[in-house]
Amino acid sequence: MKNILLCLSAAVLISACASSTSNQPLYHWDNTYSKSVYNHLNKNSDANMEIAQMEKAAQKAYEKHQKIPPGFYAHLGLLYHDAGNMEKMKENFQKEVELYEESKTYINFLLKNKGGK
Repeated sequence: MKNILLCLSAAVLISACASSTSNQPLYHWDNTYSKSVYNHLNKNSDANMEIAQMEKAAQKAYEKHQKIPPGFYAHLGLLYHDAGNMEKMKENFQKEVELYEESKTYINFLLKNKGGK
């Protein structure tokens, strides 16, 4: 009897854990970010065009109540740097640090190397 109760308890626990699993992704991924990084690294794009696409992707994420992935705002900041908009670069770097505090060292590195300090 004791073994039956133990097995039944385990089955209930496992089914409770399984039912709480969501099929929703942790972050908003629509390939805009990864395509933009690829294009940027291959010098295959116009910064202003990439900025518009990234901003649109961010808006979609907010509308769907999804999180922006790590690095998104750092990359957007680099695009603003390439477009010559240092203020927007700093804003996006700050957003990155606000969302992902662990990125602070990387953002400080970017600010130092991109003339933002």
